[in-house]
Amino acid sequence: MISRETHAATAEVAADEMFDTVSLRPDEQKYLQDHTLKKPLKVHQIWALGVGVVITGAFFGWNQGLAEGGPVGMLLASLFVCALYMMWVLALSELSVAMPFAGGPLAYGRRAIGPTFGFVMGWSMFLEALFATIGTAIATGGYISFVIGLVFENVSQNKEIQSLITLSAGLATVAIFGFIQWTGSKRQAQFMDYMTYGAIIALVWFWIACIPAVQLDRILTTPLLTHGWSGVLKAIPFAIWWLVMIETVALAPEEAHEPHRTIPRGLTLAQMTLIVLVILTWFFASAAGNDYKQTGAQEMYFPLPFVYGQVWGKDSFHLILFSIVAIFGMTASYNGMIYAVSRQSFSLGRAGYLPRILGHVHPIRRTPDVSIIFWSLVVAGFVIYGYFNADAVTIAVLTCNLTALIWYALAMVCLFVLRWRAPEMSRPYKVPLYPFLPALVLLMSLFAAVVYGWLNEAIVLWLTLGMYGVGMAYFLLYSRSNLVRAAPEELAALAGRTEK
Repeated sequence: MISRETHAATAEVAADEMFDTVSLRPDEQKYLQDHTLKKPLKVHQIWALGVGVVITGAFFGWNQGLAEGGPVGMLLASLFVCALYMMWVLALSELSVAMPFAGGPLAYGRRAIGPTFGFVMGWSMFLEALFATIGTAIATGGYISFVIGLVFENVSQNKEIQSLITLSAGLATVAIFGFIQWTGSKRQAQFMDYMTYGAIIALVWFWIACIPAVQLDRILTTPLLTHGWSGVLKAIPFAIWWLVMIETVALAPEEAHEPHRTIPRGLTLAQMTLIVLVILTWFFASAAGNDYKQTGAQEMYFPLPFVYGQVWGKDSFHLILFSIVAIFGMTASYNGMIYAVSRQSFSLGRAGYLPRILGHVHPIRRTPDVSIIFWSLVVAGFVIYGYFNADAVTIAVLTCNLTALIWYALAMVCLFVLRWRAPEMSRPYKVPLYPFLPALVLLMSLFAAVVYGWLNEAIVLWLTLGMYGVGMAYFLLYSRSNLVRAAPEELAALAGRTEK
């Protein structure tokens, strides 16, 4: 039995893209109704999603760029990334409100070029979100283990106990936030609000705590670029972790109230907030820490508490309190990332690009329950793998960043193609400074992706290539001939073809 609320949501999805559901067969209309999500999200919730899903980047991952480029080199890499993402969200807003579906990149590529291109884009976003979720789940477990070690000294001195706590806390994170996502988009958005505010409070706390120890000569090293411009380039892959995954918001329009207004405003406000957080966190972590090489060491997954301990001592009680509050930063991002994984999987399953069962929607809560449960179990499996592989977090972070850059570039191709092929397409929001701004996004994304090849991160490159191979094999051998016409992304593409 389909509720009146679901009927209304289905009609709104159709109206947003202006395709007609009357021409559909009764079974296709029912399929669309059965696979429609609720639309409770408003501007402040979009802002919280955009900031929250990214904010973990301030707590770990970026700091390894300090060892590559030094403080100033890391700053230059971070400014490059901030500029890229500011332009990226402005360009992305045009695509996301023109095609306000949970499929996001799937919808853009499908409408602009065709099913194969749509799958590549959707699969790229899915891989980005999945590996971000894996890395954050393992890191959250490790962070909780670190905090427990601050309280109980015997824990910090026993590597085996620390590893077991990391494993247990990581699995608990997966279970708790899988349940929160399952309860409904409005409920998870409320939790996202609270956790995002908590994470920002933790960062402000860190900045204030570091003020007494700030020394500019720790930033103004000799030479200023400790490893020259090559160090700056090598820092870029780590700097991307500051802001990667903000495009999760592109998956939210189908659950957003008045997406043409809420998405551009919420996304832009989120990006501006994040740029401030990036610059200040870099400054205080670099200027207050005794040695940027220690802060940027490969095994240093918790740079903020590390620097805090250098300023106030490892036994200070407020370091423990800060570290506990900082857990909000890890969990907020995990919540946003599993949201992204489940929504992209849901849209690909709903349209038949992945197994259709992944497109199932809970009949009462209207959440993609199968996708949430299945991918939570997959992430849990990788958390267990992380127990045996100390490099799992770094590999996941770099794989996430590389797949992100691939679909950023492809998305700009879609924007140009749609402006050329479908000039009459409804665009409630248009990217400013077209075509220069999206062209810069395209060039900067390709440049950053080339840096990965130059760094010769063999594991990351082969893992990424393997994942694309698996996805394309499934699409070409099975799903290409079994797509679902009643899926919104397919209806929008068909409507666009009819208009021509």
